[in-house]
Amino acid sequence: MIWVGFEKFGQSAYISQTKVTPLISYLEKGVIVGTRCKKCGKMYFPPRADCVDCRTSEVEWVPIEGRARLITFTEVYFGPPAFEQSTPYVLGLAEFDNGLRVFAPISRNLDREQLKMDLELVLKPRHSGEGVFYQLEKPD
Repeated sequence: MIWVGFEKFGQSAYISQTKVTPLISYLEKGVIVGTRCKKCGKMYFPPRADCVDCRTSEVEWVPIEGRARLITFTEVYFGPPAFEQSTPYVLGLAEFDNGLRVFAPISRNLDREQLKMDLELVLKPRHSGEGVFYQLEKPD
């Protein structure tokens, strides 16, 4: 799949969405995964088909497990069209022990007053209707 109009955008091109669609299959099975470059070891979430650091397309799918620390968060009152009906919602940036940072919605089960820097969170898959997504939550 080529994104019409972006074929010659910048030095690196947009890639086929089909290269990262396995993420949905993993989420449906209840597993959070990212990609790791086989050449330099850099981890990515959301998954990437190509390594930004060494420009290789040799990546492997790896589970993302463990606990992360909340780095920062923001409350969204005006979202993109597909998310307008969900506003307000909270997005957070969390960092795992291995240095991987993830940007994800924060569970509505957490009160805004509970959110603070270094709060321990986990990244969990969730189902919504027929779809799947991921969010940051308090550990069990």
